[in-house]
Amino acid sequence: MSTPPTEAPASPPDASGPTVPVGPSPGQYRIPSWGWRILGGALRLVPLALLLIGVPVGILTFLQSNGIPPPFPILLIELYGVVLTALIVARYIFRPTSGYGPLAIGVSAATLVYLYYIFEHSTYTLRIPNAPFAIGVTFTDLILLLMIVPALTLAAGVVTTVEDARRPRERLPFDYPM
Repeated sequence: MSTPPTEAPASPPDASGPTVPVGPSPGQYRIPSWGWRILGGALRLVPLALLLIGVPVGILTFLQSNGIPPPFPILLIELYGVVLTALIVARYIFRPTSGYGPLAIGVSAATLVYLYYIFEHSTYTLRIPNAPFAIGVTFTDLILLLMIVPALTLAAGVVTTVEDARRPRERLPFDYPM
């Protein structure tokens, strides 16, 4: 009787086999097209407009319709909301370009100016008609805490601008990995 042929024993896996990359390789990234970025910016536009324009203007209009003078001019709040919304959407669309850093600085600076204006008018005295007393409300500490985030984002925008000038496209594999 003949014995069936035997297979060669399997060799242990070679330690010098394929390696798994730890991070994105230089030059490997996939930037979304202009159309996708514009679509993404448009999808951000609606909630941002509601949050930065609709809600504050609605609250101030409600106060004004009930005989309470608003602490800020409604037109100014609308203007700041439009500017911030436009800058945030532009920052999203231009993220893979060298314009991202300056736009990040612009968004942060505009936000800081807006919050500083609110900070300057953050003590509000509500006078009740035909009453001998008034109610004072202040939210200065809240505004100061809110100003921390745009200040840090401003610093990050400066760093991003400098890095984009020194080493163009270096951040793209991390922002848009394959």
